[in-house]
Amino acid sequence: MIESKWNLFIFLKKNQIFFSTLLLLSLLSCENETFNNACDTKSKSYFETSILAASIGEKRHPCYPDFTIVNQPGLNVTSQILALTEAGGNVSIGTSSTVQLFLGSEPKENVNVQVIVSNGSYVTPSQTFFTFTKSNWSLSQNLTLTAMNDTIINGTRTVSVRLVPSSNDSSFRLEEIMIQIEVSDNDKIIFPTTVGQIGALGGISGADSLCQANVNCPVGKICKAMMGDSSFLLRRASISANIGDSQIDWVLKPYASYYRLNRTDLIGTTTGASLFTFNLTFAISGTSSTAWTGLNPDWTNNANSCTGWTVSGVSGYGGDTGSNTSSALGFNSFSCGSALVHYCVEQ
Repeated sequence: MIESKWNLFIFLKKNQIFFSTLLLLSLLSCENETFNNACDTKSKSYFETSILAASIGEKRHPCYPDFTIVNQPGLNVTSQILALTEAGGNVSIGTSSTVQLFLGSEPKENVNVQVIVSNGSYVTPSQTFFTFTKSNWSLSQNLTLTAMNDTIINGTRTVSVRLVPSSNDSSFRLEEIMIQIEVSDNDKIIFPTTVGQIGALGGISGADSLCQANVNCPVGKICKAMMGDSSFLLRRASISANIGDSQIDWVLKPYASYYRLNRTDLIGTTTGASLFTFNLTFAISGTSSTAWTGLNPDWTNNANSCTGWTVSGVSGYGGDTGSNTSSALGFNSFSCGSALVHYCVEQ
């Protein structure tokens, strides 16, 4: 008898031709089902023996020579930690990720796997039931998990997916597997800056810095200015009216819902082109004031943007913070020496 299974493993790696005989010698009796009985599928010894056999290329378990071992006994899955986001899909779904389910050994009877999602409003599975038979057991089956895109600011959520196997094969290892999924929110806030600034904001980057430093920017998040510039090269929502084409560093995201600071008043949900369709549900602000935007009412860049928001002696285009029409983007030009707010968008 070899002193330990580790020594046995090393020995067998060097002497694989003697595997069957030596491995059998290392096992305790298969007559009684005990914790250390390698022939008891519920025992630790059975698990260790199967791993040992698979690790040295042996495809048969010594207690069950008629059944093939390909991996860890029981149900297996290629990944147990996933990250999904509400963004990246369409108005109702976000991103998806596919994992593969497979069995580690050949079952005597069908193995059924039930898929149970802790919250189906956050994640949906491609199917809720799988069956592995004696004819297809060695083939992987795909489970696709998809994030649902809602219109609520609910932050990052954790969703659990349970894979619960069942079978009439009492010798098969029936242990459930848990997949943990983090779902990132794509619903954000828009707010005007709290203090007006002249049009020489330090460029687009300067306007972004003011948004980032604003007390209303959520802690740990990035906030950027919803503005265009007259160079048409730094930030652009659309080069054609209301289309959303040729965007540059644009701050709105597709199929995302944006709220006021109170996080309950929905301003609107963007299209797949990352633009609002007017009229908005709520104006960006509950009070009317003028905001630097550099944007025309049709989302194209206006030629007046205080020379890329760097000079105070010219003109800049602005919108009405209290309007739910396209005039929220722009309705007139103003002297760049005027102290106006501008819109900030949580990223």
